[in-house]
Amino acid sequence: MTLDDAYFARAEGEGKKRKPTTRTRGRKARRTREALSRQDWIDAARAALIKSGIGAVRIMPLAKALGVTRGGFYWHFSGRKDLLEALLDDWERTNTASFEKILNRERRDGRAEFKALVDLWIDEREYSPAWDSALRNWATLSKQAAGVVRRVDESRIGIIREIFLHLGYEDPAALVRARIVYFHQVGYYTLALGETRAQREALLPVYVEALLGTPER
Repeated sequence: MTLDDAYFARAEGEGKKRKPTTRTRGRKARRTREALSRQDWIDAARAALIKSGIGAVRIMPLAKALGVTRGGFYWHFSGRKDLLEALLDDWERTNTASFEKILNRERRDGRAEFKALVDLWIDEREYSPAWDSALRNWATLSKQAAGVVRRVDESRIGIIREIFLHLGYEDPAALVRARIVYFHQVGYYTLALGETRAQREALLPVYVEALLGTPER
């Protein structure tokens, strides 16, 4: 028995086999539409992407995971392509906003900003490395995703460059150091070293010394 069959059996009385009316279907569609938002579908797509890759981001599996029929999907999206574009927008917005907030300060303090950057990566609360890694894997198969990843990477490197400028470096040293810091962190997640937080924090002073160095005056 399908989810639809089970629903109508309960609605019309156990054991009855009457065909659902248009009115009944309409009520169910309204409940589905009201219960799930566009963001719910995006969140489900994100979870599927992180767990199983872009091949798992398809309408029927997502509907099944959400416990609804695929009809509810089309209240929010025109099709799978629309969902994928929304997924890219969601990643660019949510997983980059935390980087942008580092510089949203009245006082430009390079050391405080660098510490905030390190905390962002170690805490993994406002930033999800798994989300990033999933997008990078997707980007190997999609020019559109690759373009978004490239744009986000350049934006983040630009933010880190600003931090080094505030630390007293000048270009091209500020840009090169920003790239080294960012490439190092991307590589760390790509290699999936699996260190505990305690291990990372123990090595943190050494990393900071290696990455910051002494600003050239």
